[in-house]
Amino acid sequence: MIFATIGTVSAKSIATRVKAEYNAPTALAAQARGFWHNPQLLRLISAYAIVYIHMSRVVSAVHIDPVVLEILRFGTDLFVVLAGFLTAHVLGNGKSAGAYLRKRLIRIVPLYWGFTVLAFLVENYAMTNHPNSLTELLRSLAFVPYGPYPVLYPTWTLLIIVEFSLIIAAFQLVSAEYGVFYSAAFAVLLAVAGRISGTTDPILVFYTNPMLADFALGIIIFKLASSRSLLFRLPPGSAVIVAVTAVTFGAAAAVLRPLCWPGLPRLLTLGVPMSLLLLGVVVLEQLDVYSNSKLLSFLAKCTYSIYLTHWFVNIVSEKLVDESGDSARLAMVLLFVTPVVITYFSVFVYLYAEVPLTRYLSNRFLTPER
Repeated sequence: MIFATIGTVSAKSIATRVKAEYNAPTALAAQARGFWHNPQLLRLISAYAIVYIHMSRVVSAVHIDPVVLEILRFGTDLFVVLAGFLTAHVLGNGKSAGAYLRKRLIRIVPLYWGFTVLAFLVENYAMTNHPNSLTELLRSLAFVPYGPYPVLYPTWTLLIIVEFSLIIAAFQLVSAEYGVFYSAAFAVLLAVAGRISGTTDPILVFYTNPMLADFALGIIIFKLASSRSLLFRLPPGSAVIVAVTAVTFGAAAAVLRPLCWPGLPRLLTLGVPMSLLLLGVVVLEQLDVYSNSKLLSFLAKCTYSIYLTHWFVNIVSEKLVDESGDSARLAMVLLFVTPVVITYFSVFVYLYAEVPLTRYLSNRFLTPER
């Protein structure tokens, strides 16, 4: 359906759709902020870090040290910490558990199903080295892990996000005021239980992934920001120093992790540093230091499409490198061209699949909020 649409889309219609979505949200006072600019910029950074993580064959052909890919793994933890922060933000603005969960599933599930089926067809009929069974496809569609990765393997973190979305919606039903914090505590308990039990069952291993604690960290950062804690009441000069220190420490820790402490738990070496990074940019935004670029705001909206589609472009790049005999020159070109192609492809998917599909389903299944 998407590919059939490509041939009929005119440049004018694309420009019209981009213009409709290409707006930077109006900055609001920190006390009534409806949109976070700096965290959205971090979403974009995390998305492209994940893109490069899955370009290992291309990176290898350029003879770049594999430690670079290990450094870029910060993108996954940053993605999850941000999910916790933004979820708390949405629910903190008064959205009910039912409305939150319906909106979440409407945005996530249909597009995920479509690209999972497409990945299944590609892997089974265009790539002979990694066929998937129908059972594996059905389990992937149902968000049930059966091993280390689903059919569309970069989306394994999406399964964790769906798990946490269900947890947080359940606790919101228990307490609209404190549900988000109960769910954070429960996520930490799950991660601890998985660590202590030593279970080897793939489903239990997945659903007790230590990365669940990253959600709790994101929620804590939001709580600090929304409650106007002592940190956010510091004099501007001191607050800037604290923010810059947090950003610097978080970024430096992510860079040094594979070099200095690769054996330490991921929560300590990536989850906590990415939380400090987020805390720093949130403090800066509270001080009205933020990026308000229309381009970056628009691309941040496309991050889910980037997340779902980059694997398809990456496998083409890896195939080209393979056919060239691991040409370093070609790989170097692809190292820059591939993310650009992914960006254009993701913008198209966002404008012509994600937006209209989400709006259609929202009009049918969501009750307008009063």
